[in-house]
Amino acid sequence: MSYLSRVRRFVESLRGDGLSGALLRSPANIFYFTGYRGTGYFLVPVDGFPTLYVSPLNFELAEESVPGDIQVIKLEQGSDIRRVFELIPESLKTRIGFDAMEVEDYLKVSGQLVGSMMPVSKHIWKLRMVKDESEIEKIRRACEISSRCMELASELLGEGLTEYEVKSEILREMLSLGGDGPAFDPIVASGPNSSKPHGVYRNRMIERGDVVVIDLGVIYEGYCSDITRTFYLGPGSNEVSRVHQAVSEAKRRAEELIRIGVRASEIYHAAHGVLASAGYADYFLHALGHGVGIEIHEPPRLFRDSEEIFTEGMVITVEPGVYFPKRFGVRIEDTILIKRDGVERLTSAPYELALG
Repeated sequence: MSYLSRVRRFVESLRGDGLSGALLRSPANIFYFTGYRGTGYFLVPVDGFPTLYVSPLNFELAEESVPGDIQVIKLEQGSDIRRVFELIPESLKTRIGFDAMEVEDYLKVSGQLVGSMMPVSKHIWKLRMVKDESEIEKIRRACEISSRCMELASELLGEGLTEYEVKSEILREMLSLGGDGPAFDPIVASGPNSSKPHGVYRNRMIERGDVVVIDLGVIYEGYCSDITRTFYLGPGSNEVSRVHQAVSEAKRRAEELIRIGVRASEIYHAAHGVLASAGYADYFLHALGHGVGIEIHEPPRLFRDSEEIFTEGMVITVEPGVYFPKRFGVRIEDTILIKRDGVERLTSAPYELALG
């Protein structure tokens, strides 16, 4: 799907809501509709030409990035949203939509409005949740790179290394394989650090007997991937093995239920039920997963009460986890594409728990 096709579909949804247009500020949304990766303001009128307003610093990049049917306006250095509103036709200020608006900015422009403003994120997410073929191919490549990075991490892990040393090798590998960079700060959490789902900023030495949770993602041509694996540096532990097995089963059960027309909350409850049966329900602290695309966390959200329904072309993660405070945690995660005939797992690193 071309950028202009996306704009046209967005315009139709705005028209259906009786809006005169929308002003977008989220860099992710601007990239989705224009191909430009940078800051600015993107005006989408229901009638008229879409216009991208950027600073002089980004003007050349914007001109090179956007299709010819989108006009690019160079703002004066230091211009803010008030200047953009001065340039917007008066006819658009009657009922204009926005995707992100801080209170301070709203107060700056409220005097220029001749009507009302309303949020339009629901219209944008309806488009962005379903990926087209070009987006899927970029996500697939991001997943291939992240899988290789995870394989490298498993080869490196051992006693005497610090968490930061492993992280630095992960970052070096993702860049050498053609990634734009990390989709988020990679998590390498060992021993008691692994009980914190988002890790901790502490450069711990990895020791024998540690559980190590590694969570990483790559950006490739503007699109993200996400993968987590849990490792155990022996000696054998029946408790760690039982938890890892329960988390693996919860993930397997959730994935086998994913299909078009299923509500995201159903998948959450299926995984939660497996962990509850094993006695770990109180230690499952987060959602089961989330959408992945231009941003690492997107709708649909796999919460207990999510109303979103899976459809073909969605890309999501499935990541059950169990965390025992100050002891250890286990999480396993893959990025998954929902297809007409089932699902495709886009990440592929091995699941083996023990390294020694």
